[in-house]
Amino acid sequence: MEVRPGANPNDVKNYDTDRLRHDFLIQDVFVPGEIKTIYSQIDRIIVGSATPTDKALKLTAGDELRAAYFLERREMGVINIGGKGSITLDGVKYDFDYKDGIYIGMGTKEVIFESVDASNPAKFYFNSAPAHKTYPTKFINPERDILPENKKDPERQADEHEAAHLADAGKGRPQK
Repeated sequence: MEVRPGANPNDVKNYDTDRLRHDFLIQDVFVPGEIKTIYSQIDRIIVGSATPTDKALKLTAGDELRAAYFLERREMGVINIGGKGSITLDGVKYDFDYKDGIYIGMGTKEVIFESVDASNPAKFYFNSAPAHKTYPTKFINPERDILPENKKDPERQADEHEAAHLADAGKGRPQK
């Protein structure tokens, strides 16, 4: 696990582009056959990825977390932006398609990532933050779980924008 120290706001004001990139840019996020984690001391967030290819990858706490397992005192959100795959949580397997996601509550002991096809691996992107209460794991299928009013329909958005513009245009004008 790569650990990034916090930054003093007064110091950051004087950083040039190279220093900003060095301290804040995360490169090579998806490494085939590996789990990559970056611990930021700013808000204690962990940004990570798992790109399983020909074998399953198990998420471990590492020495930095000083915990028996990764989610002992943390929670995590995961989204798959690659090929088909699965995540097994304490023996329960969840199959993932492109853009499927999952919220994993604190206390989950075993997290295992797998790909269906090593030549088109799943690419699991995750964020993990400290947790103080356990919430249930929730699988998220965008087709099923995103409310229709939250889905982006370009035609509907254009109509709504035009209606709002016309309504605003009439405000403050004298009525005849």
